[in-house]
Amino acid sequence: MRSRGRVIAIATGLALLLAVPASWAQSPAGLLRIGTGGQSGTYFPIGSLIARTVSETPLGADCVAADARDGRCGLSGVVAVAQTSNGSVANVAALQNGEIEMALVQADVADWAYNGKEIFAGKPRQERLRFVAHLYSEAMHVVTRREARITAIANLRGRTVAMDEPGSGTLVHVRNLLRIYNLSETDLKPVYIKPDLALPRLQAGQLDAFFIVAGWPTRAVSDALASGQASLLGIDAEAAGRLIRQNPFLSFGSIPANAYAGQSAVTTLMVGAQLAVRADLPEELVRGMLEAMWSARGGAILAGGHPRGSDIRFDAALTGRSIPLHPGAERFYRARGLIAN
Repeated sequence: MRSRGRVIAIATGLALLLAVPASWAQSPAGLLRIGTGGQSGTYFPIGSLIARTVSETPLGADCVAADARDGRCGLSGVVAVAQTSNGSVANVAALQNGEIEMALVQADVADWAYNGKEIFAGKPRQERLRFVAHLYSEAMHVVTRREARITAIANLRGRTVAMDEPGSGTLVHVRNLLRIYNLSETDLKPVYIKPDLALPRLQAGQLDAFFIVAGWPTRAVSDALASGQASLLGIDAEAAGRLIRQNPFLSFGSIPANAYAGQSAVTTLMVGAQLAVRADLPEELVRGMLEAMWSARGGAILAGGHPRGSDIRFDAALTGRSIPLHPGAERFYRARGLIAN
């Protein structure tokens, strides 16, 4: 049945692509590929919802009839699809290389990539990266195995810890956080796997903790806590403050109580999740994509599809921007008063 489902999904995707006018199909805009993250995080479900807003939101007078005819009516000649990836670092590289058209990216990673700083120092700048929207704040989740009795980040010394895969924004932040606690990867037994692969190992007693930077609730954490074998570990204000002074894109906050069933509030580090695009996307395409995303229908798709979807607000769309705004996005936001004329 699973194989049959894949065949149906592929056939459906091909049918949609065949419906794309030749002018779009031969350009990067015919298929909008959205780089996200692992399936157990928040980027993939949010990216999938953004793809729905672009592909299904009625735009223009001619769209009503088409919507009634085939149930799909979005940006003319465009099909948007969310793709799993290793996360923010991998996404900015994929944008630069022309492998995707849009991506969800952590705010600090976007800044580092565009300006050639931090982990991108000494490397070619990712100059094709353009900002289109702030989405929501995401949190560093530190999930520990209850039987390991880990009560502080310092207790991770000598433990087997999943730090996410190379190319993820999570790995960048874990390395920085460890330094604040006078730890390095060599002080741990690091494992470089995604959280969805970390969970079964934690449940089997083969892993003591795993990290994930994501919006709440995120599936890997929900499943871990629901098993009764895991706990969320907080990050203290003093350590967070030291890291924030080094990285102005970070802030101190908390995962609210009951974000996960029965879980009390947990203090941690926060970072903005942004939507970025390639600089060479046509202005009209980007403008239309934002029109769909910020429409009433688009908002309903986002809010109804994921708990963090309701946090994606138009009035906060330009929060934390430090890289150039795409010209199509600038036209859109200026026309709607978010940028002064």
